[in-house]
This record gives sequence, structure tokens and C-alpha cells, in this order.
Amino acid sequence: MLNSNRSISIQIARGAQSISEFGRDWDDLFERAVDASPYLSRPWASTFIAEGRLPGAPLFVLAWCGTRLVALLPLAIRSFLKARIAAPIGTGQGSYLGLLLDPGYSVAVEAMADRIVSEKIFDVYYSADLSSQDAATNDLLDELTKRGYCRRRVVRNPCYCIRLGASFDEYLKRKIPRGERRYKLRYQEKKLYKSADVRVTRYVGRDITPEVNRRVADIQLESWMNRRGAAVLGQPFYQKLMANMAEGGFGRVWVMTLDGDDAAFAYSFVAHGQHHYYWPAFKLKYESSLSIGQMLLMHVIREACQDGILLFDFVHGEAEYKRFWSTDSYSVYRAAAGRGVCGRFVAGLYFIEWQLARMKWLKSFYRRLKMKLHGVKHETAAFDPQRKASGPAEV
Repeated sequence: MLNSNRSISIQIARGAQSISEFGRDWDDLFERAVDASPYLSRPWASTFIAEGRLPGAPLFVLAWCGTRLVALLPLAIRSFLKARIAAPIGTGQGSYLGLLLDPGYSVAVEAMADRIVSEKIFDVYYSADLSSQDAATNDLLDELTKRGYCRRRVVRNPCYCIRLGASFDEYLKRKIPRGERRYKLRYQEKKLYKSADVRVTRYVGRDITPEVNRRVADIQLESWMNRRGAAVLGQPFYQKLMANMAEGGFGRVWVMTLDGDDAAFAYSFVAHGQHHYYWPAFKLKYESSLSIGQMLLMHVIREACQDGILLFDFVHGEAEYKRFWSTDSYSVYRAAAGRGVCGRFVAGLYFIEWQLARMKWLKSFYRRLKMKLHGVKHETAAFDPQRKASGPAEV
């Protein structure tokens, strides 16, 4: 680990085209950032930029040690009330966003904070997806606080997860000590496989073709998500996001068929021993005591154990099946840090917005304030971090 930030140089890159100058360095940094989630990868952020899914202009704060990129903060910058607001690229889709950091160069965080303050890169940092497990981003916010930023945050969602590192049988015994309950799960699985010709096919990385993505979108259209207006995977943006993440090697898809008919799927993103269980769905016509969604999830967890996955993450939100399978949980926060009169005022407005969200009788005022703060004319799943229609977030 470096003991001084003198060898760290900070670069500010603006505009989408600047990625071409450091794209490979971004990929190399991600490989070294062993705790980073898939949402800090270049394919994820680049899709939001290319598809116009960010409220503001792209700006990247990069930290270099010689020719090695050691930290990267991808942001979208916009103005509100004379304050420059920075939000992580990808805001609006349930994820964990912030600073991508090589753990061997933690001193880069201080150098980055110094540059942000000296050049007034932004007056407000806003995040709807700050994980309590994200040491790098939380350290950056600590450094900004030392330099005059006022920080506020509130819990947005619980995040349930499974700590693995063991065989599936060992995990199951630890999670469900009572033998009869484990027997019931296995009985349900056997019952399902006796009821029909059941097959589960896994697709990894580039094996996830456009045809596979269309199949999962079709299943979602016939699931409970369509009733809630959340069947979005057939939309061009999501098809592009899935294709880019598959091309980058992050995508994993399981499709369950019953007698040759696509019945259920699970769509995950995997990196650094983390398995993010992101989009699951099953066709409503198969809703029965057979519990195909539960059985497919058990299949996926079993394979995760076989693959040596250490963390199986259910991402944002409450759900009974998440609590049932999980062994641990942490939190994702909404956070805002502001500096200067305007910056502190806008950060305070964010905090008021979060409080108003809990008061139904102020809902109309809350919506107008939210749309102004997030820089949009209409509420959309792309820009609205509280909407649960797109992805796994359950607010």
C-alpha cells in the first residue's frame, strides 16, 4: 500500500467519448478491485451512457499511479439552483454504485477528494445506491466531509444475502437445522421433476444470445411482473444492458422448461466471487404447489456453491423468499453530501424529499420536488431511484 499521495495524479475526463481513452484501463482496474460489484464495470456504465439513461453530462474522476489506473468515479453532472449535482452513472436501476478502487491504493481516495474540492467538480454528491459494505465510496464521503461537505443519509432498503463458501448440503444444514424442513424442500423438488419433463439450462457470458434474452423477456411478460407494469426486459434498453453484460462475461441465465415450454428463468450478474440474483420470474400459468420459482432458485444456489461463490446477493428489497434463503443482511442508503451554501441547501432538500416520501398526504408536493431534484420532466424508471418497476428494488 502506498504511504503518500504524491505519486497519485488525478485526471478529470468529460463526455462519453473520453471512455475510449481509458476503457481498457477501466477493465484492468475492475479486475484488481476484488470487492467491486458488477455495477461498477465498464459494460454496465457504458450502456447507461450510450442509451441516454443518465440525468446529466458524463464526467469521470480518475486516479493514476504512473500509467496504472487505480481509482475511478463515474458521474453524471447536472445543475439545480446553481448547484452542480453529481450522481453515479447507473442511478435509477437497483444496484450498488460509487467509487471503483484498487485496494492497494487506498491513498488515492484522499487525492481524489482534494481535487474534487480544489476544482469544485461538484457541489452535491447524491446516491440512491450506497451500500453499507462499500468501503471505498464511504471512505470518499468521509474525506469529503473532512473538507467541508455536509453529509446526510437514510436507509433505503435492506439487502439480504447468503454467505457461502461451503457445499450446498452444508449451507442447507446451517440455514435449516430441522431435518424435516430440509426433507420437505427436497420432496418438493422431486415432486416437480416427477410432474413433467423438467430441464434447467444455464447460459454463461457470450452464450447468452439475443434469442436467450428474448426468451426471458417473454417469460417475464407472462409473470406477475406484467401485472405490476414491471415486465421491462423486452425493452431495447434492457436488451442492450443484458447483451453488454453478457459480452463482458458478467451475465448468467438459467431457464427452466416444463415439457419443452419455457416456464421460469433467473438472471444474475457474477463477479469477484459475488453472485447477484437480479431478475427472476416464472409464468403465472405454472403458479401452483409445485413452486417452480423456489425450486429454480434452489438449483441456482446449489450451482453457486459448486462454483465457489462466496456471496449470494439478493440485491435491494424485502421479499419472503429472500428472507427464507438468506443467512445475513446489510443496508443500502440514500446519501447526499453538499458543500457551500447552495450545495448544503440542495443536500437538505434531498433529505426533505426522503422524509416526504413517507407521508402519503404530501405525495403530490413530493413528486414535484423529486422531479426537480432529479432533473427530469416525467417520472421514469431510468431516472427515478424510488420506483420499483424496473429491476429487483423493492422500496
